[in-house]
Amino acid sequence: MKITTTLLGLALVGLANATQSRADTVYVNQRYGPGGNGTSNAPYNMIQLGINDAKSSDVIVYPGTYMENLSVNKSIRIVGYDGPHTTAIDGSAGSNAVSIARGQTVWLMGLKISSGLNGVYQPTEGTLYLRNCVICGNRTNGVYVECRTSTVSPTLYMDNCICVNNGGSGLYIYGYYQVYSGQFIPTVRAYNNILIGNTGFGLELYVYNYASGGFNLGDITLDYNDYVANASGNYSSLIGPGGRFSAGAHSFSGPPEFVGGSAYACNQDYRLSDTSMCRNAGAPGVGWLNPDGTVNDVGAYGGPGAATFYTNPNDGPIIRNVTIDQGMVPKGSTFTIRATGAVR
Repeated sequence: MKITTTLLGLALVGLANATQSRADTVYVNQRYGPGGNGTSNAPYNMIQLGINDAKSSDVIVYPGTYMENLSVNKSIRIVGYDGPHTTAIDGSAGSNAVSIARGQTVWLMGLKISSGLNGVYQPTEGTLYLRNCVICGNRTNGVYVECRTSTVSPTLYMDNCICVNNGGSGLYIYGYYQVYSGQFIPTVRAYNNILIGNTGFGLELYVYNYASGGFNLGDITLDYNDYVANASGNYSSLIGPGGRFSAGAHSFSGPPEFVGGSAYACNQDYRLSDTSMCRNAGAPGVGWLNPDGTVNDVGAYGGPGAATFYTNPNDGPIIRNVTIDQGMVPKGSTFTIRATGAVR
């Protein structure tokens, strides 16, 4: 990412000169090299260092491919600064690309997560918010959320993500069966996602030793998703027609028409073409709108969470913060507008 600074009425202030970070926000940029302290001027070079920082509740990750297997053992937000096109976690060197400890509340936003055993592993207990991520090429499942007890249940909110070309299912939900007590499953709400080209199902719900009857603790709410071209089927038998949970009245199955084509490789461009059926096909309502005010685009480049990377990744600059040098501007006078922006 190249940063350009100009001052022609509108100033693009270099990110290196941006306001110092708050005490709870740390920055990661692998280009800085080792020895950073997590500030915007001296970022860490590894995401795990940002997570391990005792003061961090937000980790902002600059573009790059981070060869890491993250262990997230506290409640935290991990955000890709420029979105999944430029910011990637590659877990090929170890187990899960991202493993979340029990009982945490974690946000993963604007990231590409690839090449782990599972892309993201969410265990019993805790809450995971997964937004605007591309989860691709993992050895088993893209996202694995499980419930293994009868007393606690994890919760997953997964919106505007793409699960593609994983060796298992795109989203795998594991339930627990206890004799005399029934079936226990996680609470999952998944909207505006594309689950495509996975070796298993697009979405799989599995309950060990499943017996007919009601489910306890959790619930599965699905809608506005595109399920397509998954080898074992778009969803497993407990989902969809004849199943216990609906795949979504507004969900559909059709080629999303990615800008990068239909090869489904992790390094391709997963933005939607202008003619894609996934454009403006997501959940309606003010809280779901694209940054330009149109109806949600299904996939990782739609919805309000895409505000910092909604336009073409090769465009520039993207303007992030705008300030005016005085609050009151008399008629006929002049003022200066300053903005922070990035040129890719």
